[in-house]
Amino acid sequence: MSNDHPSFGQAPSGSQPPSIGELFGRMTGQISSLIRGEIALAKTQAMTFLNYTKAGIGALAVAGVLALYGLGWIFHSIELALALVLPAWAASLIVCGGIFFFVLILALVGVSQLKKSRAHVPHPQDGLKESMDALKKGAHKDEQ
Repeated sequence: MSNDHPSFGQAPSGSQPPSIGELFGRMTGQISSLIRGEIALAKTQAMTFLNYTKAGIGALAVAGVLALYGLGWIFHSIELALALVLPAWAASLIVCGGIFFFVLILALVGVSQLKKSRAHVPHPQDGLKESMDALKKGAHKDEQ
């Protein structure tokens, strides 16, 4: 594959400078590549954001379900405590405490994952704006 046209910013290898049409064609191709790159970056950032969000929501959902089981154990423990003053109710409270300890851990993991997902919210307009600013600066340097 031969490269008859030098890339943007390079001097042409022949004696004649490239025409305005050729320069415009190169610039258009480079802008298209830049936009495609920004779109690919936005897709990657969106997938990272979704992965963290899914993990956080999943952990919070499991914590919620286990919290409901824990609530059932509390009611069961209260029932056993009132019905019989025996060690059976104490065992129920210990199991209840273990469930809520696990719920607490899952809830903290879920909140942590959701906080991490905020750092990965895609902002494709920022990268595109930076690229366009750089392109404008380069164009202004060429005019001087």
